Amino acid sequence: MTKPIFAILILILVSITALAQEMLTMPAYNPAVARQHQLKRASAVSTSTEAITLPFYDDFSEITVLPSPLRWADSSVFINTDYAKFPPSIGVATLDALDKLGSLYTNAGPNPFDADNLTSLPIRLDSVFSPSLNAITPADSVFFSFYYQPQGRSISPPTNVSSLILEFYSPVANDTVHKWDLIWTTDGGVSVDAFASANGSYFKQVLIPITDTSYFKKGFRFRFRNIAALAGNSQADWRSNGSHWNIDIVNLATGGSKKGIRIEDVAFGDQAPSMLVNYEAMPFRQYAKNFTDEMKDTLDIKIANLDTIAQSRTYKYSISKNSLAPFKEYNGSPYTVNPFLTDGYLTYAPWARPAVNFFFDPTTIEKNLVFHITHSLSPDPESKYRSNDTIRFTQVFSNYYAYDNGTSEAGIGINGAAGSYAVQFKLNLADTLRGMQIYFNPVIGGSNQKAVDLKVWNDSNGKPGRIVKTLGGVTPIYTSKLNEFNSYWFDTPMIVEPAEFPGLIFYIGWSQSFVDNLNVGFDRYKDSHTRRFFNVNGYWEMSSDTSNYGSLMFRPIVGPVDPLGVEKPLAVEHLSIQPNPVTDGNLIIRLPESWTDNSNNEIDINIISATGSRVLSETFNNPVNVSTLAPGFYMVILSDENNGRKATGKLIIR
Repeated sequence: MTKPIFAILILILVSITALAQEMLTMPAYNPAVARQHQLKRASAVSTSTEAITLPFYDDFSEITVLPSPLRWADSSVFINTDYAKFPPSIGVATLDALDKLGSLYTNAGPNPFDADNLTSLPIRLDSVFSPSLNAITPADSVFFSFYYQPQGRSISPPTNVSSLILEFYSPVANDTVHKWDLIWTTDGGVSVDAFASANGSYFKQVLIPITDTSYFKKGFRFRFRNIAALAGNSQADWRSNGSHWNIDIVNLATGGSKKGIRIEDVAFGDQAPSMLVNYEAMPFRQYAKNFTDEMKDTLDIKIANLDTIAQSRTYKYSISKNSLAPFKEYNGSPYTVNPFLTDGYLTYAPWARPAVNFFFDPTTIEKNLVFHITHSLSPDPESKYRSNDTIRFTQVFSNYYAYDNGTSEAGIGINGAAGSYAVQFKLNLADTLRGMQIYFNPVIGGSNQKAVDLKVWNDSNGKPGRIVKTLGGVTPIYTSKLNEFNSYWFDTPMIVEPAEFPGLIFYIGWSQSFVDNLNVGFDRYKDSHTRRFFNVNGYWEMSSDTSNYGSLMFRPIVGPVDPLGVEKPLAVEHLSIQPNPVTDGNLIIRLPESWTDNSNNEIDINIISATGSRVLSETFNNPVNVSTLAPGFYMVILSDENNGRKATGKLIIR
C-alpha cells in the first residue's frame, strides 16, 4: 500500500506545481487618473457649454492624463503614451474598465457593463466660419475619421462580449433627453497582433461621410463608449482592468474624400528611446567603466505621415547635459515621407535608425548626471499639428539600475504556490549594493499585503545561485501617486565583488510563503525577459518572451547613499488599530513610538479599499470616523510629509 499512496502523493504534488506559474495581471487602479481628477475638482475647472467650430481635431499628443476640456465634455478615459502598441501619433485615449476616479467600475464583472465615455463638446455643424461664414451642406463633404486599436499593450484583448461604439447626437426641438444614434461599432475577442495581421497595421482608420442633413446643426455631438466585460476566472485579468480600446487622431472636418481628410502632419509615433543598450538608467561609474558596450549603435524611431499625400520634412536629435545648451547634434537629411495609411512607419534608415556615434564623456567626475535627448521634426504648417513634432528622453545616471521606463501597464508575480522571483543585473566593476526600489500595484482584496523576504542571489550558470543576503518580513506598500517606487534599504550594505559574485552578476527579488500573486509593477514597453527568473517547483525558469513581454519595476540601489533620484525614507512601521474589526464607525490609531514627537496635525491619513480606491484622505486625528465606509477589507496608511515616514495597518469593517 505504501507505493500506491506515495505515487498518489506525487501526482497531487505535480498537479499543484503545474498550476503554479508566473502570472501577469492588469492593475485594478490608476493613480494618475485619480490624482488628476482630484486636481481638476480642487481647481474647479468647468467645461464650457459654448459650441466649438470646425475643424474638430485631437491626436492626444498633449499628454494631459484626462481629455482636454477644450474639446471634451467628460473625463473617464486615460490620455497616455504607454498603453497603445505602435500608434500613428504619440499619445492615445484609452477606454478601459476604470472609472473617472481610476478605480474599477462598481458593476464590473464578467458580464457586459457600460464603461468609459469620450464625449465631444457641442459643435457648430451648421456653419463654417473660415474663410467666410456659410451654412454647411452635403456639398461641403463633411467627414468624420479616427484610428482605433483593441488591447494595445494590455495583457489580453477585450472579451468577445465587449465592444467599442461610436454615436452621434443632434439637438431637436423640445429635446429633454438626448437621443444618441448608433453610427459604428466593433466587437472584442481579437488580440492586437491578430488585428494587425488582418488589417496590415496595428491601428485601423475609420472614415465616415456625414450626409444626413439632420446632423448639420448647432450643438451636434459625437461620443465613443465601450461596453466592457472582465475576463473569466481562467484569465489573468479576472477582476482587474481589461477591455482596453485605444483611439487616436479624431478628426471632423469639411473637404474630405474617400481617401480621407487632409492632415498636414508628420508625427512621431512612439516614445523616445534610451541610448543605453541594456538599461533605461544606471550609475555613471558603472557606465564609464565599460561605456563602449553600454551604448546602442542605433536608435529605433517611429515616424508617420498622417496626410493623404507625401510630405517633405527634416529630422534631427540633440543632446544636452542638465539644462545646458546642446553639445551634440545629429542631422538627418531632408526626406519625403509617404502616407502612413499606405506605407506605415517610415523605414528610411537615417531617420528610422539614426546612428549613435558618440559616448557620454566617461572622464566626467560627477556621480549624478542627467542628459536630455530631444528628437525633432521640422514644424508642421499648422500649429495644431505640432505637439507631436518633438519627443524627449531623459537619460538618468544615478545610483540605481532600471530595465523599466518607470510606468506600470501591468503587474507580475507568481501564483498558485509559494516560491521566489529574481531579476539579474551585471556590474562592470565592484560596487556597494545598498537596497532595492520596488513599485507594487494595488491588488483586489489586499492579497499582496503579506510579508515577503527580499533577497540577493549570486549567479550559477546564468540563473540565481546561492542566497547571499535576506531582508526579511517586508510588507508591500503602494501609494496613491502614479508609479511611485518605495525604497527598501539594507541595514548593512553589501559589496558585490568577484569572489562572492562570479562575473559581478547578482540577482535581486523576493521569496514568498503564500500562494497569492504579489503583483509587482510591470512595464510592458521595454522587454527584459531573459533577465527574469521564477522558482515554484525547486528549479529556476526564465520568464516567457511572448505572454510576459516586459520589465519588472524592481531596481537595485548601487553606490553612493542618497544621490539624485532616490531618497532614503525611514522604515515603514506598523500601526495598532483598535477596535479591529470596527463595528461602531470609530477607531483609535496608536502611533509608533518613534512618532510621538509629532503632533497629529502634521500627519495625513489615507484609507485604501480592497479595489485600490482611496476612500478617505484627510489630516489625521483620533478618533477616526469610518462610518461612511462599507463593510470590507481596507489598508490604512499614515504619512508624515515633513520627513517621509510612513506607517500602515490593516482594517476590517463589519
